[in-house]
Amino acid sequence: MSRPNSELIAEVFPDVPLRREVSDHETLLSIDKARRLLGYEPEYSWRDAIGR
Repeated sequence: MSRPNSELIAEVFPDVPLRREVSDHETLLSIDKARRLLGYEPEYSWRDAIGR
């Protein structure tokens, strides 16, 4: 998606409160638990794979 998250959230989920700040192009699916429990950190970005 080339549109920033703030636009997408405002359009699709206008009444849903955010629990945390999200940057323009980070995933909206939380990987916090995998980071916390498994020490997971993504090695690749899908944005790099498609060459923007």
